[in-house]
Amino acid sequence: MMNSGLELDEVMLASVVSACASLCALKEGLQIHARVIKNNKFIDDIVLGNALVDMYSKCSSVSEARRVFDPMPVRNVVSKTSMVSGYVRATSIKAARFMFWKMKQRNVVSWNALGYTQNKEND
Repeated sequence: MMNSGLELDEVMLASVVSACASLCALKEGLQIHARVIKNNKFIDDIVLGNALVDMYSKCSSVSEARRVFDPMPVRNVVSKTSMVSGYVRATSIKAARFMFWKMKQRNVVSWNALGYTQNKEND
């Protein structure tokens, strides 16, 4: 795709990163993230940032997710829910709950992510 002459935009990059998250294709996701950093073009895009946080969280790389999350100029319920889910996957229940309770906005997805911690504690 990158060699085909197509100009990549933030929507296309976010879509590919989301596909990497679904496939747990961390290596490919890292390559895309490196390209974003190298080009310094869409580094502040919230949709792409959310996709990266979600990908790292789903690929069990919560520390990388946090490295993307922390410098994001704008974070929303999607960003924060992705971090809660990542902490739950990493069995960092206290961190998941801390992140959840710091959220000013919550939705059914964030409540479900936190609710999953109950199951993790009972395992």
